Amino acid sequence: MLDLHDKNARDRLLRATKTSREAMYPFRRVRKELIRDYVGSLYSTDGARNKTLVNLINQTARIYTVALAANNPQVMISTPQVDNLHFARRFEVNLNKLISDMELDVTFRAIVLDAFFCLGCGVVMMRDTDTRFHGLLESEEDVWLDPGEPWLNRVSFDDLILDMSAKELTKMRYCGHMYRADYEKVMDEPGYDKKAKAGLTPTKKASIDNPDSTRDIASGSSGETAEDDILKDMIWLQDLWIPENNSIVTMGMDKDTPPLLEREWQGSQGGPYKFLSLGNVPDNVVPASPAINLKGMHDLQNRLHRRMEDDSDAHRVVNTYSAAGADDAEKIRTAGRNSWIKMNDPNNVGQVEVGGVDQRDQAFALFVQDEYDRFAGNLQAMGGLGAQASTVGQEEMIHGQVSRSEADMRMAVVKFASESTLDLGRLMWEDQTLELQTSMPVGNTGIEVSSNWTPGDREGNFEDYEFSVEPYSMVFKTPEQKLQETFQVLQQIAPLWPMFQASGATLDAEAIVDEIARLKNRPEFKRFITFANPADMLGGDQNTVRQSPVTSRESVRRNIPTGGTQASRSSIMQQELMGGGQNNSQQKASLERPPA
Repeated sequence: MLDLHDKNARDRLLRATKTSREAMYPFRRVRKELIRDYVGSLYSTDGARNKTLVNLINQTARIYTVALAANNPQVMISTPQVDNLHFARRFEVNLNKLISDMELDVTFRAIVLDAFFCLGCGVVMMRDTDTRFHGLLESEEDVWLDPGEPWLNRVSFDDLILDMSAKELTKMRYCGHMYRADYEKVMDEPGYDKKAKAGLTPTKKASIDNPDSTRDIASGSSGETAEDDILKDMIWLQDLWIPENNSIVTMGMDKDTPPLLEREWQGSQGGPYKFLSLGNVPDNVVPASPAINLKGMHDLQNRLHRRMEDDSDAHRVVNTYSAAGADDAEKIRTAGRNSWIKMNDPNNVGQVEVGGVDQRDQAFALFVQDEYDRFAGNLQAMGGLGAQASTVGQEEMIHGQVSRSEADMRMAVVKFASESTLDLGRLMWEDQTLELQTSMPVGNTGIEVSSNWTPGDREGNFEDYEFSVEPYSMVFKTPEQKLQETFQVLQQIAPLWPMFQASGATLDAEAIVDEIARLKNRPEFKRFITFANPADMLGGDQNTVRQSPVTSRESVRRNIPTGGTQASRSSIMQQELMGGGQNNSQQKASLERPPA
């Protein structure tokens, strides 16, 4: 165990973290260049170094972000213990409610964007007003408790501290992040060690911050970062996760002072820091991101477009004439539209075209664009930027291949989401103050029962429950795609309809119309198709015998459908679900009658 109250052990840890930060500088410089390309040449005074005409990096990053983390993850919780199955469902409903309330999809998209450029990182914590990792309050029983609620906070790669001597993220002996804190609040925090606080002094942002960080991109001043201590004194602090101690320590930066606070980590074995990599590199903790692999073609495409822009600006069409054709040239110059003029020799006057876009450059630019799309994972299809095939079947095949090319990245995002939500669920389980108001539906009855999350309602142990994240819950789907899925399900159950019908199932056509109107965002569709009240269809009050005003009688022979055979009813049902309109009224009526 690493004793951080021992000066020698503490000095070695501080030297190790400083060395690792220095080893991360080259990766931060590359990340900065990639973000320069992402923001383009017109963003602030420190954007892309060269004029950006075709921002392929920006377009790719936005498409990837939506493709991988468009929605909140949907957590599914189960348990092998039958007695706890009902509570597992309650746990699931409330954790999904917590995820929705904290808008986890926004944080996930930011972390996916970080992973596109380098490495994404989030830290699971109990949220307080400053969104710092700690911020402990003392209870009446002198027990230290975390205020707030479970939270996943994004950690910028600029602030990240990694054990760069490790060959895998899971083998790091320490990791953490640094952050700026209000010096006065740090001094007033009763949970921090008094001896440690006595050795701390305010620090300037530039005293620790890497001058090559991406912060100067947003500052608007090339190479200089905006100071944050104009209103209040600030100080650099760092939180470090030390697996050997199974603890998180808060301490100053590069100062020989004892830890401000050290506490045991109660979460999963991997620690509070969750990493998202979209391109692992053997024997390295920093991945090769998609942006790194695409930057070369992004730069090439922009060089071609800048050259074609210059050629286009240099394009000229010049009117020429010989000395002998001066009179003819003057006549042409002053001639009106559709006028006729007499010329001595038309060959003495002509036009010369110079400059213009080189067709070879134009063709090469199209080739580079196609290659970029291919190496980016068929970006055109992934981003829905246009039809890729002439038929629907071919289009579906293309999108199937796109899904395969996304599979590696999607699995990485789902793994990251699973690990994050597992620890969020653990913090939620152990939080003795968190309360959530939720309800669960009871089958298809339309009735909902309370499933509130309150302290003391836990059943069993946290380890009794199994967490998983639905992989496609985070994928963006258009209303049109959702509608298509609805009809696909109806078509799939069509062959099984006789079995459903034997169990008393009926097809709610009105509900289908409502769903179509909702997904199409066309409420007027519900006015196009009306549904009669069952009582009206039966003639109103069935207890009243009405005398027809017609005194004459006419005998009419009718064929009354008896329901037909099971095979005929199945055929009719399939035609109805597939949108077939060839069934007559008697065939449709047979669906409402019991089989013969």
